[in-house]
Amino acid sequence: MKRTPEQARQTRESLLRAALEVFDRRGVARASLAEIAHEAGVTRGALYWHFKSREELFDALFQRLFSEYSQQLERDIRSGAPDMLGTLRQALLRHFERVERDETICKFLHLKCERTADNAAISALMHGYLRTLDGLMRPALAMCVRQEALPATLDVQAASLHLHALLLGLTHLWLLQPERIALQQQAERTIDAALDAMRTSAALQRRDAP
Repeated sequence: MKRTPEQARQTRESLLRAALEVFDRRGVARASLAEIAHEAGVTRGALYWHFKSREELFDALFQRLFSEYSQQLERDIRSGAPDMLGTLRQALLRHFERVERDETICKFLHLKCERTADNAAISALMHGYLRTLDGLMRPALAMCVRQEALPATLDVQAASLHLHALLLGLTHLWLLQPERIALQQQAERTIDAALDAMRTSAALQRRDAP
């Protein structure tokens, strides 16, 4: 019997949920497609109809969980948001709100992605995600400079790296000790401190600036 689009969608969702459970339980490198299919209650053939590899499953999970943040920021950059600094700040705050309240995102961020030969493709995907996010952050900061919300002397590349390091560090600390960190409150302070540093820190200005 031919599957309806709704049945196909439900199977795909079941596979994504199962993949996250198996990745969380076994680690990404040790997860097998057979175990994921069994967890989802579907045949290997049904799994292969949707996903050909662990990498495709991992990529689909990432896109499902984080595309809202990246796509909205991309639209804001493309449309030329009049207050890009405020828009960027709110986008980052909304991201941390989702991280704190969405158990699925937390489980994904907790995944064990060991850097092994068997896991090289997953590591490459993760590096690609970071490059994509940096590729959004730098144009957003450059727009803030053009709008004179940040100084014309700002080293955009260094500022983007500084902001990413702070946000990834805060996320990691919260995942390790969620009971000790009020994530949304601390995220707001961390983001504001980073933006303030871009205005005042000589270390974040271009070396060739007068």
